[in-house]
Amino acid sequence: MADSQPRRSIGLALAVGVAALVGGLWLLLNAQGVGVPPFKDLWPILLLLAGVAFLVDYFGFGKAPRSAGWAVAWIGFGVLAFALTLNYTSWKKILDWLPSFPMILGLSFITAWIAGKRQSANLMVAGAVLAGLGLMGYAARFDFLKKILPSAQVFWAVLLVAGGIFLVWRAVRQSRA
Repeated sequence: MADSQPRRSIGLALAVGVAALVGGLWLLLNAQGVGVPPFKDLWPILLLLAGVAFLVDYFGFGKAPRSAGWAVAWIGFGVLAFALTLNYTSWKKILDWLPSFPMILGLSFITAWIAGKRQSANLMVAGAVLAGLGLMGYAARFDFLKKILPSAQVFWAVLLVAGGIFLVWRAVRQSRA
């Protein structure tokens, strides 16, 4: 008999399992005197592995849209953590990389929306707003982006008009159904 319930994501179980496996192996090798790099330099690999686990869940176990979104989020945060850990940026320059947070979350929402066959417009809207916030944050920090991106006022005007058009279109479409 086929299960009528949607498949639950196993991405979290995979991510925690892989992190425990890698952490345990690192501890075992370190205890045996094997020259492993210090954990303080490699901890972001756990975030990247969590992202890979969610990718495996998405591509290997049934295409749960949230797994695709989580993969983007964990990989994005893992790359950001490596940039901080390996001193490509620093905590002193927080305003340079802080826009990465809404950008990563926005891209993860958009990825989940695409993976979900564009069914939930809420994910797309939230993703676009967050990614836009990230872009505007970067534009405020970097002159070359100020030149190619519109001003914050124009950006929000376009975003509000596009959002308004979308909401009106969706309301009219739903009222006709």
